[in-house]
Amino acid sequence: MMKKMLLAAAVMTGLAGTAGHAALAHDAPPPPPPGEGCGGHGPHHGHLLSLHGITLTSAQHKKLAALMHGDHPDFRADMEQERALHKQLRTLLTTPGTVDQASLTSVEQQLDALHQKREAQRLQFEVKIHDILTPDQLAQIKDRQDKIDALHEQLHALMEPPPPPQK
Repeated sequence: MMKKMLLAAAVMTGLAGTAGHAALAHDAPPPPPPGEGCGGHGPHHGHLLSLHGITLTSAQHKKLAALMHGDHPDFRADMEQERALHKQLRTLLTTPGTVDQASLTSVEQQLDALHQKREAQRLQFEVKIHDILTPDQLAQIKDRQDKIDALHEQLHALMEPPPPPQK
């Protein structure tokens, strides 16, 4: 238990240190649009096109700033709707007796539709970022992501449990 707490503290200290350095970066990308970023769940809820390390022209910076500060869908309303749907699920699952499968399916479909709508909006935002970048910048992003993916695969391979001993 103590080892886990020390490890967690070390990781958090490291993250805090790198966050400070990232904030000082000259060509740091603009912040994510409202409703995105650290609050997302899973790999597709941040930016697919990471601009870290990409040198942008001043015109590109201006276009990105306008995009970031432009009109965005109201993610708060979606989040409130999602919370209400989760509450309905909880109510259905905590009610004594047989679970109403039709109601459960209906709420599940509403959640799926909400998630699909949000993902489509995020993807359209990424298309707008794509349209601001040059082919060379897009190639740089792809190369960097390919390297990151390869490193993740190596890390995954290193973290695999050893095979069971042969008898």
